[in-house]
Amino acid sequence: MAGPYAGLRVFDLSHVIAGPFCTRMLADLGADVIRVEQPTGDLMRALPVAVGDPEDHVSSAYAQYNTGKRSIGLNLKDPRGLDLALRLADWADVVVENFAPGVLGRLGLGWDVLHARDPRTILCSLSTFGAEGPYSHLSGFGLVAEAYSGLMSLTGEEGGPPMHFGTALADVNSAVHALAAIGAALHHRSSTGQGSHVDISAFDSLFAMIDQQPAAGAVTGGEAVRGKYGNRHTTSVPSGVATCADGTHLAYGMSGDVFFARLVKAMDAPELQEEYGTVAQRVGNPGPLYDRIEAWAATWPTADALVEHLVAHGLSAARVRTVRENLADPHLVARGTLSPVRQPGHGEVLLQTAPYRFSGSEVRPGRPAGPIAADTADVLADVLGLDDAAVTALFDDGAVHGPHDTGKGAR
Repeated sequence: MAGPYAGLRVFDLSHVIAGPFCTRMLADLGADVIRVEQPTGDLMRALPVAVGDPEDHVSSAYAQYNTGKRSIGLNLKDPRGLDLALRLADWADVVVENFAPGVLGRLGLGWDVLHARDPRTILCSLSTFGAEGPYSHLSGFGLVAEAYSGLMSLTGEEGGPPMHFGTALADVNSAVHALAAIGAALHHRSSTGQGSHVDISAFDSLFAMIDQQPAAGAVTGGEAVRGKYGNRHTTSVPSGVATCADGTHLAYGMSGDVFFARLVKAMDAPELQEEYGTVAQRVGNPGPLYDRIEAWAATWPTADALVEHLVAHGLSAARVRTVRENLADPHLVARGTLSPVRQPGHGEVLLQTAPYRFSGSEVRPGRPAGPIAADTADVLADVLGLDDAAVTALFDDGAVHGPHDTGKGAR
């Protein structure tokens, strides 16, 4: 069964995380993705953990973001390499890049050039601050976007320093926004016949996902913006994380009046209903309530036992799990969010896959990640229609390169 984006062509000029994660999801959704690599390969190839033949320079990080794509080596500073890139952009419906603003234009692949060649082309650019605005000239990466967004100021324990998220949140979040925006651009093109330049900023994307605080600040002149609250939510009270006797943790949320009444019964603490029975009462003085809940949780032998008790009272709670526990989780496997990929030299491995389900189409990973520029010769021949002599000449002259060395892979 084909994916929902079957037939969509994507030319991927991106690197590291944000752009490659966007195009990896497009590939999972059925798009034909061709990515460009330099002779040294993408930075993610050098990160732990090596997978398969060391000469292939495939890491677990690279496989995570680049499974399902073909890879071509182009020297974009060579006029012939640039011409090949322009021809691949003509072939594509969507071009994705995450260079610093202005770099693509200096390479001769900017929006004005692509749009003039084919008005239906969609260019999606991802960067820290976007192509326009007073910060667009600043350099940056994920942590910089977190710091600017204000999200880092909300993360951590009250009174403690700001904390970075436990994942590359700015990059993966902007990638998901790019995926959504590309869908909107494709709909716009189907209606008007015109492509678009989609400009995604990691700073914008992170600020846009902050819950409640910006709106509360907007209507109070900033006075209602709260700082870090750690594991004790300050508006959805009580919602937090508690520790049981064995040191295991559970997350819980009982902020509505109905659910709080159930918690009172679960705790066998009717006096709490009178003192904290309404949202206003709970939000107005949450500290003592959290103290009571956490002290009660500490009397339970394990988080699993307490979760079972809470669920029996119609409440939602979960033991805090580790990533390691989820590596073969049956629910994730059943839904395809973990899907098997047979990686050469390693064997079958379960990799994260775009977490979308469609009736009538399939979401799944494609080909395994390969060596640097593994598909150069095939793409030149099969996509651009070059004959063997032309392909060999491009390799010999250094306009293109293949896996392991510039000669290997030529027809």
